[in-house]
Amino acid sequence: MKFSNNAKFAFAFFLFSSPFLLACSQSGSEHEFNYEEGTGRGASRWGTLKPEWITCSAGQHQSPINIRTVQLNSQLRDLQRNYTFARAVLRNGTVNVEVNFTGNAGSITINGIVYRAENIHWHSPSEHTLDGIRFPLEVHIVHRSDQNDIAVVSFLYRYGLPDLFIATILPNIVLLRQTDRGVGLINPESVGFPGSSYYRYNGSLTVPPCTEGVVWTVFQKIKQVSRSQVEALRNVLPPQNRNNSRPTQPLNNRDVLFRPGGAASLDNISNP
Repeated sequence: MKFSNNAKFAFAFFLFSSPFLLACSQSGSEHEFNYEEGTGRGASRWGTLKPEWITCSAGQHQSPINIRTVQLNSQLRDLQRNYTFARAVLRNGTVNVEVNFTGNAGSITINGIVYRAENIHWHSPSEHTLDGIRFPLEVHIVHRSDQNDIAVVSFLYRYGLPDLFIATILPNIVLLRQTDRGVGLINPESVGFPGSSYYRYNGSLTVPPCTEGVVWTVFQKIKQVSRSQVEALRNVLPPQNRNNSRPTQPLNNRDVLFRPGGAASLDNISNP
């Protein structure tokens, strides 16, 4: 992991819910794009499929990205979280598996702006990469402010021990088809926040319409997940969406800030 010269030391439908960003699960947009290039509706074609999706092709601040050169910023604070238990349903939107909150699940606060938790969903393989490394799985916790601004918190996973949160809902995932399955009360905190070190940058939705202005927080520490858990999340999706990760996008001179937590080291950053 390289640091910039001035700092040599050390989240389809799952995002759309305003009048300007219609939910894919409500509009049927999951049938209008997919992840298989051979269908003509894969990621490289998203910007041409509908006029309102042009940002997918023309946008300059797109997500995901390869996180490589970062700027140490000790002024970034711990992510302020105020989550709570809320009723949720498990949904198969055909482009991903999503835990959708039907009640108030609490919020995070970034730069004085409160973003309420909306959903949790997964991408396999990961959308973000670290120094070119793509991981088996990535989870996004999607949040929205009263002004319809979006913030996404992201964790990456390598193969290892089963993930405890996925384990609690795995029986429902295996049986998930097109009908939502109630999963009771869920607290976003249950996903399991891995430490306090994170990367912060301004990006976009990773699905059409690829709207920009999304605040991304990608945690540095890599979590663990079992192969069978990843396969369960993939197998309930149609074949064209089982590899549901958008390719990384050009950074275009954007800054990626790094917030160290505790005793951060270059080794920890270079070898996630």
